[in-house]
Amino acid sequence: MLPLAWSGLVKHEDFDEDITLTAWRGTPAAALDVQAEGPPMLCIAVFLEGRASMAIDGGPPLLAEPGTAVIQTGDRPVRGRFQMEGGQPVRFVDIRYTPVGLLRAGGHPLVALQGDFLQNRSVPAAGSLLAGFPAPPPLLRAARDILECSYRNQMVRHLYLRAKALEALAVVLQTVQQAADAPVGPRERRQLAQARQLIDQRYDEAWTVARLARAVGLSEKKLKAGFRALAGHSVHAYLREVRLDAAASMLAAGHSVTEVALAVGYSNLSHFSKSFRDAHRMLPSQWAKRSSLPCAQ
Repeated sequence: MLPLAWSGLVKHEDFDEDITLTAWRGTPAAALDVQAEGPPMLCIAVFLEGRASMAIDGGPPLLAEPGTAVIQTGDRPVRGRFQMEGGQPVRFVDIRYTPVGLLRAGGHPLVALQGDFLQNRSVPAAGSLLAGFPAPPPLLRAARDILECSYRNQMVRHLYLRAKALEALAVVLQTVQQAADAPVGPRERRQLAQARQLIDQRYDEAWTVARLARAVGLSEKKLKAGFRALAGHSVHAYLREVRLDAAASMLAAGHSVTEVALAVGYSNLSHFSKSFRDAHRMLPSQWAKRSSLPCAQ
């Protein structure tokens, strides 16, 4: 049972008992500290705002911050703890797939998940995996679409959110597979992760392959090949996607188009508007108006 300060922030959606989607949005007055046991499942959480700490019993804590994706899965029931501070804005989604739902969706358990890009806090003795990684832009976008859903018709809303839950699963599986297949060693993988983090945190800067390669100590050739393998995009395409996803969030928060364009690294407003329309299928001004619509209750 959630504390009163948190219960009003949560919206649940169940899909045939195979997939459960929970959206958390608001500013709770009190902290959250929950210990619970759950059945075997795959859980994907994506954090847009707020910081959390979570752990499987017997394992170290995993710290999630804005932009973090967390996956938890196992082949048996697991007990753990979840904590978040009060008094801070919270926006994140939690999508859970039962083993049956996962198989129907075409996925599979991720207990064999590997990759140095992960913040791995698994407990192998408990048959459970808990890991965090930088959420790729498509996953952040899916989470934001879930939180900002404005469909009022229940059937349409149901179809839309189920599609987004499956989209999130596809993005996670693709991200994990790319990381596992990437032909790089641990040190180079860390350098590539650092390159990605620089773009994620400083997307307003004019990053070129040459500048990014110097910043992380890789050759341009290794950066280009490794970055595409781990992030699924070229450096230029990834920077563009991160910028435009950040722009979408800022527009939804009420910032002006001009302010947003400058904040995400575009000095030319026309270029920004065209790029935004290409990525989101509408102009920045239209996105801002759409985002002001209330979500269905």
